[in-house]
Amino acid sequence: MINYQWKILNITNECKSVRYLLSAFDGKNTVETEGYHVFSEDLIKKSFAEIKESDLIGWLESDTTKNDVNAIKLNLETQLNSLEKEQKVDFPWLANTFTVE
Repeated sequence: MINYQWKILNITNECKSVRYLLSAFDGKNTVETEGYHVFSEDLIKKSFAEIKESDLIGWLESDTTKNDVNAIKLNLETQLNSLEKEQKVDFPWLANTFTVE
């Protein structure tokens, strides 16, 4: 199971857009993405003084979800899955390096 954590980094244009950070943790690996999102028209129904970070996160998730799939979360899930499948390879310039002991 992947745990997601949103953080609002900046609010612009009286909450018409936000800059965000989303972290995804699968119990072993963490990946993050930072982005900028402009909300759909008339999505924000509260005055600026009443808005909380949790409101912005809810609106951001809602506005970036189509057909029950959140595009931002899907990209992070794809990255986590690729990390699980990758095999660590040493840097080519370190192969067969002679070291003195």
